[in-house]
Amino acid sequence: MSIEKERISTAQLVILGLFTFIGDMALVYPAAMTSEAHQDAWIAALFSIPPGIALVFLFVVVANISPDQNIIEISRQVLGKWLGSAVGGYYLFFFIIAASTYVREIEDFMCTQIYEGTPGGVIRFMSIVLLVYGLRLGLETVGRAAQVFFPLFALFLVALMVLLFPQVRLDRVYPMMTTPLPDMLHTIMIGVFYPFGEICVFFMIYPYTRKNSKINRDIFIALCLGSAGLNLILFLSLTVLGVYFSEHNFYAAYILAQKINIANFLQRLEALMATAWIITTYFKTALYFYAFVLGTAQIFKLKSHRPLIFPVAFLIYGLSQLISKDIIFYVKEIPPFWVDWNLSLSLGLPLLILIVYKVRQRAAAS
Repeated sequence: MSIEKERISTAQLVILGLFTFIGDMALVYPAAMTSEAHQDAWIAALFSIPPGIALVFLFVVVANISPDQNIIEISRQVLGKWLGSAVGGYYLFFFIIAASTYVREIEDFMCTQIYEGTPGGVIRFMSIVLLVYGLRLGLETVGRAAQVFFPLFALFLVALMVLLFPQVRLDRVYPMMTTPLPDMLHTIMIGVFYPFGEICVFFMIYPYTRKNSKINRDIFIALCLGSAGLNLILFLSLTVLGVYFSEHNFYAAYILAQKINIANFLQRLEALMATAWIITTYFKTALYFYAFVLGTAQIFKLKSHRPLIFPVAFLIYGLSQLISKDIIFYVKEIPPFWVDWNLSLSLGLPLLILIVYKVRQRAAAS
């Protein structure tokens, strides 16, 4: 019997998925994609959409092996107690490191762009207090809160895109198709496993959803909308800021918002972009936090995951400081290895589980 009794609706699942997909990517995606493909980054981003959507539907197929169980339970059921527990532990390690990294991203962004001079520990503490408060209220409350904030997030994002279009200069993406093939393929891989791969956290959320017959369609629509949003941010970054600035500024989307100026009256709207980014990153971090707490409780066969929330909050507070010595280290050193990590979690292990399940299914039928 599952220790999680609460359930979220399909709409809440889709909105949380959209927040997780965009999340921190809203700010860091342009820099990640242009680092190797330069002005061809928008082309690589378009090519990454079909394999990315296929990757998420691999998640759905694996999750439907046992729709009422999460990845910890499925891996132990399919791979056996010991190997399955090792796979589950690998996912849990990723969840806690990812949650700590997103908290650190919030700290670095706020301390370098908005609250300059504020000690990072203060921002980190405030972020974790809000996360603990949300998780203590439960998964269903987090889902409902996501529904409340979604219109605000959508309004800010659409306003950013519409108001920047007068400043678009298409000549900034020329010449096209000059990126060497290896660099182009690597950028496509970043476009697949960076935003799409991090949806693997929904292995821990999917079983607690009140599913309807249209859930696959809704997931597909959300992925298309999320992909369109990220690619538009990337395209605007390239055509408004230029290739060099997009590649070398970690918060290109935030700088984009500073460029909005309609008749010298409507300007300095970067606070709206920051608000939209913080909303999505909060929910993304909350889901990773929740996934680690719930999975740990299941591994150790606890009756409830709630007693673990406070201890894990202290753990995240410390790890978010240890994860990177400064923002330069985070920007230059972490992303290449993070993509490979996402590949193993979102493609390698789900494919292994699915293959073993199909082999065992055939062996049982013969």
